[in-house]
Amino acid sequence: MYRVGIIGIGPIAALSWGEPGSVAPYNHAGGIQQSDQVALAAVADLSKERQDAFRAKWGSYFPDTHYYDSIAAMCGNEQLDIISVCVRGPHHFQVMMEVIEDQPKAIFLEKPPTCSLGEMDEMITAARAAGIPITVSYSRHWAPSVLRMEELVKGGLIGDVKMVVGYCGGAFLSFASHTTDLICQFAGYQPAAVYARGSVSGTVPEGYEPEPNLTSLVIEYANGVAGVQIGEAGEHGAFYCDVIGSEGRARTGIYIPPYACDKKGKAIDLAAHGMPSNASPFRGAYDQIAAFLDGGPRPACTDEDWIAVHEIGFAGIESVLTNQRVPLPNANRARRIFANG
Repeated sequence: MYRVGIIGIGPIAALSWGEPGSVAPYNHAGGIQQSDQVALAAVADLSKERQDAFRAKWGSYFPDTHYYDSIAAMCGNEQLDIISVCVRGPHHFQVMMEVIEDQPKAIFLEKPPTCSLGEMDEMITAARAAGIPITVSYSRHWAPSVLRMEELVKGGLIGDVKMVVGYCGGAFLSFASHTTDLICQFAGYQPAAVYARGSVSGTVPEGYEPEPNLTSLVIEYANGVAGVQIGEAGEHGAFYCDVIGSEGRARTGIYIPPYACDKKGKAIDLAAHGMPSNASPFRGAYDQIAAFLDGGPRPACTDEDWIAVHEIGFAGIESVLTNQRVPLPNANRARRIFANG
């Protein structure tokens, strides 16, 4: 059983989008509660109010969890295997550098990973020097039906993947990145260039630029697959994708029933292919991290995978601001975006 410590116990960590005992809670605490591979050893938050809210909601489910008001106190008193960083985006870099110094076995970082590619480069260099894998919480990746569809598509269910069309608008790094990762999940994590359209508005703190909203995004992949992200124009809302293959097509996402058909349009019986029931995607993430620490395969959305997604996001922003196709990796590593998550 691996010991987890959470830094920042706000909405995505525990206080929103899922209740104790619900079928598929969409937060870290709910995923940890469902997992038999990890245990919540400690939480840290500056806010006494959030600590009290966590106790009121989750305290009876995590009676042995310790509470701290600083990272230093938590890391100094606990032997933690996995540290989950759930503070707001502009604080990620500073917190992550402090966590890396503590040298846990793995780090689970909420998106957006950093507010600049320069920060990302420095953070990755430090983590690799310490031998610490970083998994980023593009959490919809771990929806059970999405993971199973990924296995089926990679197994040849619809032939060779030719194009992936994803649906989600909103801020490039803080919101649309979930669907950017979903596209990569089926197209691969070898993006070569990006062309995007979007809009920019709002005021931000000094030293930052506003985070543009995505209208459309075209991703060229080194393997020849085309990726397209179409804002909020999807028939079924957001956070899903259509995968077009040489022998059929598939549709998958966290909030829609999975679907696949052959190239003549005949529906494929996915129940016969072992499509699973719903569960917390955070449970899937923590179980993958624990399996990796046991000697298993690298978790999804870890290191090179999330780096590719983050590069796509910043390339999309660069394309919006310059009206140019942007080859990857991005040349501009200094642009600092107020990506607040």
